[in-house]
Amino acid sequence: MVIKYNTCNLALISLSVIFGAIALLLACVGIGSSNWQTTSTNTSTGQTYIDSVANFFYACRLNLTGDAQCGQRSSDHNDIQYYIINLTGNSTEWNLHLNFAAGLSIIGIIFIFIGTVTNLLMFFGDRATWIYLIAPTFLFNACLFMLAGLAEGARVLLYNGYSANLYEVAHVLIIFSLLTSAIAAGCLYDRPLYTQAHKKLKRTKK
Repeated sequence: MVIKYNTCNLALISLSVIFGAIALLLACVGIGSSNWQTTSTNTSTGQTYIDSVANFFYACRLNLTGDAQCGQRSSDHNDIQYYIINLTGNSTEWNLHLNFAAGLSIIGIIFIFIGTVTNLLMFFGDRATWIYLIAPTFLFNACLFMLAGLAEGARVLLYNGYSANLYEVAHVLIIFSLLTSAIAAGCLYDRPLYTQAHKKLKRTKK
């Protein structure tokens, strides 16, 4: 089987790897930082400062000096005041949505990593054609899980902080990574059955 690695195909694979690597970095930074939802307060002097931040895992209250008092998510109504979130619903429902959001988002990051690594293996696809199916599949799953995580979290949090923006940009980059990976895989993949039939046809003509 002959695999044609022309400049266009190599460029597509390289772009997919670059998009995936940047998306992985942004998603990890976004999911690990706290500024998914921020709320601000005006002081008597007219000064505005951020008084609370929250993500899928914990929330913090801040004061004018910058000191933070953080608390983990809890279904205990006595602790929920440390987690400033949407006032609709109850704490049990909040925690359920945020548990799903955290889990789906982390799984999405894992799929980004696997998809980006398998994209690199496409350079050696002439040894195993199944490699061309793996990378787009994992990147497609990454898109789905990241979007599902964002949708679940949006039931509770207002995405008005930079951390949420980083994760959303990562999701967009993964869509581009999936697109370039799928195009490259489609160009390079050579169906074994078609290849064998083509060879037999050539022998018959001879």
